[in-house]
Amino acid sequence: MKIITFAAGVAVGFIIGSRAGRGAYEDMRRKWRGFAESDTVQHVKGDVKDFAGRAASDVGDKVSETVSKVTEKATSKIDEVTGKSGNGSSSISPAV
Repeated sequence: MKIITFAAGVAVGFIIGSRAGRGAYEDMRRKWRGFAESDTVQHVKGDVKDFAGRAASDVGDKVSETVSKVTEKATSKIDEVTGKSGNGSSSISPAV
């Protein structure tokens, strides 16, 4: 039943579209371009682009900060497990 409804919709759309012709299509296309190129839309587009750039920068800063913290914790845990201190020297006395 859904396929029949879909096919009927396609047929009706095709008939209406073919009767409207190329002129209606070009008119609709011209109106869309006028809208897309309007000053208001261009202003909003610029604002969204700026916002996205700032948000990406903020996210990058937070990721970098988190990676640094995780690296420090991992390094200290590795040093703890291996018996090394943070300055590269071993806390275990070498047998001389």
